[in-house]
Amino acid sequence: MMALPVSILLTVSGVLFAVGIYALVARTNLIKMVIGLELMGSSVSLIFITGGHIAGNVGVSQAVVFTLITIEAVVAAVALALVIIARHTWKTLDIVSITRHTREGEP
Repeated sequence: MMALPVSILLTVSGVLFAVGIYALVARTNLIKMVIGLELMGSSVSLIFITGGHIAGNVGVSQAVVFTLITIEAVVAAVALALVIIARHTWKTLDIVSITRHTREGEP
């Protein structure tokens, strides 16, 4: 199996992180924000695996990434639960509408 160059792995990781940041900053939809958060987590996992490969200690980096994946799953579950609660409360997933309703004092 041919290994990918480190520069390609870091570039892909950077692009994933940038797309995740954009999804969080754009703030149009709560689901898109959760997806952006997950993309950022995937980017960090890729950086950990690449760092372990460079250091020659892939086993430790895989253990860290396994823990990170577990934490990401919990964060995604909690975030999606909050999205469901927001949808039931405000009948929308649009951040602008939710902000407008909360500033007007509506639940």
